[in-house]
Amino acid sequence: MKYYLVQHKTHCIFIMKILASINFINRTLRAVYLSLPAEHKVLGNDLLMKCRQELKLGKYKEAYKIAQNLYQLSGKPKEEVTSLFHGVLFAEDVLTDNSTILINQKSPYYKSLCKLSEELDFSITTHQFPQGNWTKDYVISVGDEILTSAVKVKPYLTPSFISTAKNNDKLYYGKLNLDQHHQSKTNIKSYFDWWNSSKEVIGQTTLLHKVVIEGGNLFCAINKFGERFYLVGENVVSETMAYNDCSRSIAIELILAELPCGPKNLLIIPQWTYHLDLQMAYLGNGQFIVHSFQQNDIDFELSADIIAKIKDTFTSLEKKFEKSIIDQTCTLLEKHGFEVAKVFGCLFYLDNHEDPAELAFVPYCKSSDCYDGALALMMNGVALDLNSGRYFIASHCEMKSFVSQFEASLQKLGIKELRSVDMLEGYDYDGSFSGIYYGIMGATSVTQVVATMNGALRCQTSVISRSILRIHSFEQEERISSRFFQVPKVKIDDEKEKKAFSTESNGKDTLDGPTYI
Repeated sequence: MKYYLVQHKTHCIFIMKILASINFINRTLRAVYLSLPAEHKVLGNDLLMKCRQELKLGKYKEAYKIAQNLYQLSGKPKEEVTSLFHGVLFAEDVLTDNSTILINQKSPYYKSLCKLSEELDFSITTHQFPQGNWTKDYVISVGDEILTSAVKVKPYLTPSFISTAKNNDKLYYGKLNLDQHHQSKTNIKSYFDWWNSSKEVIGQTTLLHKVVIEGGNLFCAINKFGERFYLVGENVVSETMAYNDCSRSIAIELILAELPCGPKNLLIIPQWTYHLDLQMAYLGNGQFIVHSFQQNDIDFELSADIIAKIKDTFTSLEKKFEKSIIDQTCTLLEKHGFEVAKVFGCLFYLDNHEDPAELAFVPYCKSSDCYDGALALMMNGVALDLNSGRYFIASHCEMKSFVSQFEASLQKLGIKELRSVDMLEGYDYDGSFSGIYYGIMGATSVTQVVATMNGALRCQTSVISRSILRIHSFEQEERISSRFFQVPKVKIDDEKEKKAFSTESNGKDTLDGPTYI
């Protein structure tokens, strides 16, 4: 028999947490109603009842709109409603006036982000976690809770699982003929490795243990109807980047036990990049953008030779990924109430699109272990929904014409402006950029540094809710958190596991509930 550790956190606990938040909202709204003068009581009672009904049905967005009318009737600021509903409407990657962006003070983006925060008036919180700049890999916010990778990665069993991964049409291994897994970098041995250094900056959240799902392979998003979904990359469940010692169906069981969601709210996304946030981005307001290889207008003032290589590369990758991964992703998201737009979000090329050595780096949007072929990488950004408007912030890109077309795509979706976040220490006194400061010899642009590091702005930040729905002291939190480490054992039959491995080569779930293609 094999034994798998599963967190003592079930769907029932998730429901209890949501109910606690809704009860808090109801109590607050009732207090507002009771404060109304007599002449407004009838209308106020009608609004209160309608709001409670929408909350009961799980239609949080509709309830939020009704609550705004109740607050307006009482003369209270509408901003208080936003704070009140933030816990149930908050979604990762959307920075609001009621959330803060968490970043390591040593991140190359830190100084530039500080300047932008002063200009746009949003909050930044710094940390000094022991795992370096890649905040997203080990701090994932899902409302008024924090998930963190807290299990040491087990050895990768590539010989056992590579054939399964290559036969999975929702992954890139077979299409690119890869014989090595892209391994997870997270290697935090325990929750206590970073607890002491994190307690000063995350005081209003419930810290939850989780197994290795790096933040780059997870989105927490809210659709047009106010329903929260958790998007997990196919890499996570296919014996590759996270649950690399169990079958796909068992991995899904583990995820459902660890994430604060029910099975109907778990969407498994096909992927052609090693992390989802290189191929797509969440903008808030129920909107996703997804990079497409169907691009007819490729110029950007590049040389004829480079343009020809880009076209050859994109034509080849379109045949491999457009229908089976990109179109399927769009269909899945639209089916679950999201608005989806295909965009031209990254630009790279291979010198030879049939060379196995170069194909191995397509999931990183480049052609080598360094930065070769990478020209523009805009998808890995963060959305802002502030009182001053909606913005999308991404790593600085030197190709102004590419930036302009990408911004135009965002503006069609209601984004006011695309703003860049730079690496200020890399510039010399004459304004020239060099990657030497970041230990990357030969790099002459921010994009080349990003390509070498295999990650950009979203990878180095995490948006944390400042919800008023939960305020815990750290003394309380330590006692609360300890229960999530008292984990039961789930017994899995060896023969059942072997059968699961042999029958799931096409990426099909054997469980009822999780939604995938």
